[in-house]
Amino acid sequence: MSNVANIRAASGDAGKVERKIKASMALQQQIETLNELIARPPTNSRVVEWSPKLAEYVLTKLNRGNRKQKPAKIKKYAADMTEGWGLTGDTIKFGNDGFLKDGQNRLAASVRANKTFLSHVVFGIDSNLFDRMDIGKNRTGADVFHIAKIPHPNHAAAAVRWLLILTSDNPTNRGAQFSNEELYSAHRERFDGDRIEHSIRHALRVRRFGHPVGPLAALHYLFAERDAEKADAFFEEWDTGRVKKVRAPTKALQLALQAEAAKANNRVHENVRNALIIKAWNAYLARRTVSKADMRYALGDPLPQISG
Repeated sequence: MSNVANIRAASGDAGKVERKIKASMALQQQIETLNELIARPPTNSRVVEWSPKLAEYVLTKLNRGNRKQKPAKIKKYAADMTEGWGLTGDTIKFGNDGFLKDGQNRLAASVRANKTFLSHVVFGIDSNLFDRMDIGKNRTGADVFHIAKIPHPNHAAAAVRWLLILTSDNPTNRGAQFSNEELYSAHRERFDGDRIEHSIRHALRVRRFGHPVGPLAALHYLFAERDAEKADAFFEEWDTGRVKKVRAPTKALQLALQAEAAKANNRVHENVRNALIIKAWNAYLARRTVSKADMRYALGDPLPQISG
């Protein structure tokens, strides 16, 4: 039985429940009224007088799968509520699955400040549309991935972004931006989520060298499309440094990246890093050694093609 079905079963006859919520009501009555509104959502918003106890109920019982709370924002909201919140146009949202979709920081602030506040509340939001909520406000691709329970949401969102860039007609367009919906859709429909998670684990092994996980995971993913076993071995060899050949591709790659970092205050341009990793991979796949000349890349040059 879904959460909404459970709420409907508990709510009983709609006519027996007053569909207004006031802090002066007994807590159980507040909860029953809220459950009634969730189970049978009105077509317009309702102004709810949120008591700290009702806010706590929602946070503990109806807050499944939401993004992480933001302590700094909760602290600020709590201070505002202590001074007097007022009725703003912002809404608290509940999905048609019966769970809170937006507003947890305001509810947490009410609990923290032990203050009642007023807010418009919208019920019956399509839970499949969470990736479109608050676009342009403060919800990031990583937030969407976290809500969707995708492992390593920050890294996964970054990896998908880089996969979209590297497989585009302009793989050096490091500034390309994608909407939350585009990132989530690509993860769900275009790329393999399990393989992305596997690639992230390998990228995390070499993150200690100071490289961002997103592009590393994207490159591992693309290498694995050519040869999964060798892609894993390439990253493992890069991580451990256990290779005897002086001019081995992974050793040459690490030296080249260190040299690039030394030129620019320990920073490496994304396109330079990607190009050098691809060059090393191509050599590794071909089982050939490389020289310093092989590991050069100038900004503005086309990105090397990935072999395999």
